[in-house]
Amino acid sequence: MMLFDKLRYTALALSLMLGAGHAEAAPPSPMSFPNWYAPKGYLTELSASLKAAQAEQRSVSIIQLGDSHIQAGYATRPLRQALQQRYGDAGRGWIGWYRLYGSNAPRDYSVTSLGLPWSGETVLRSELTRPIGLGGYSLSAPAGRSFTLSISSLGRPFRQLVVLRSALSYPLVGTGQSGAQRGQFAIGSYVADTLSWSTPIMDTSLSPQLSEGDEAVYAGCALLSGKGGALVSDIGINGAAYRHYLAADYAEQLAQLRPELLILSLGTNDTYSTKANVEEALAQARSFVQLVRELLPKTKILLTTPPPSYFRSASVSYVYTGKRKKRRRRRVTTTVYSYNTKAREFAAALMRLAEEEGVAAFDLHSAMGGEQGIKSWIAEGLLLGDRVHYAQEGYERQGQLLTEALLAQLEPKP
Repeated sequence: MMLFDKLRYTALALSLMLGAGHAEAAPPSPMSFPNWYAPKGYLTELSASLKAAQAEQRSVSIIQLGDSHIQAGYATRPLRQALQQRYGDAGRGWIGWYRLYGSNAPRDYSVTSLGLPWSGETVLRSELTRPIGLGGYSLSAPAGRSFTLSISSLGRPFRQLVVLRSALSYPLVGTGQSGAQRGQFAIGSYVADTLSWSTPIMDTSLSPQLSEGDEAVYAGCALLSGKGGALVSDIGINGAAYRHYLAADYAEQLAQLRPELLILSLGTNDTYSTKANVEEALAQARSFVQLVRELLPKTKILLTTPPPSYFRSASVSYVYTGKRKKRRRRRVTTTVYSYNTKAREFAAALMRLAEEEGVAAFDLHSAMGGEQGIKSWIAEGLLLGDRVHYAQEGYERQGQLLTEALLAQLEPKP
């Protein structure tokens, strides 16, 4: 059972923000793939672990943590598919209960509720009334009242469901379950219960055991196939930046899924302002990297740089219509887009950070072509009208770029 002292954790975060020394960088690996950096041999253990996972009947957990680019689920899908085809399918992984607090969610699973209203808090909130869980949020319902949660994997079988609840919350029981292991381990304020079924299922309904708790506070769940292989989870919160995950004492919660690789895909919200301070954002990213390394020393870290985006503003002009005596002035508002150079600066800074801290990094910003290359993405309709978010195919293409870069390291050619 792992328990972290919150005061110690906060003091550590503050000390890192105040400029703790950089980790000594290991020698860089040859640039065997464009826009990639990693210390020599950095992913060797991960590669070996993935190759042995099926035979050893264990899961290798990989988490991609980010913002709205990740919350939709499209960007992580190519990586999940590629790794599970090669190394075995350990399950869907993390299931965010985003829709219960009114947000969007990936479309390859469904979580619905009957009986009670739910309220949610995310890492974006400066003053929290409940601890934040692994998904970057917490959900609560009125105490003492029954409810039903319906979980569907939409055609993807699972045999285990790991649900995270506060230590005082009602344990959940699934329809037809054959076993349950409660409170296997605790991280901060949350405990993990594992529900299991004797045969694979694709849907279940969860209900609380009201006689065994005092509140209804949950953080989501993970679906496992019961087989060995890659377990790739996507966790994202719309609007999130490095500072939000750092300030919310979030890093310790990542231990719930015991990741062997943590992919940090942040930066858009850190830099989405013409007045954004790139150095300040970089300091927050560095603090989070160091914090993860302190709390999860066996976890490898892969930074990805933010994709290209544009600032949007309105330009107002006036035109005159009609004949001379009846001329009228009409206001015309035009949307003006300007390339987000702050994201480009932050991308370069993150690549330097990876070398200084001795972690891996993939320059997605450059891999997509930067300021010039993104024009073709716009022409193909891959960037949405706000010029910040991408269409489904755009996110999947980003995910494919990352997948190809990572596989080149996991399976290097002789």
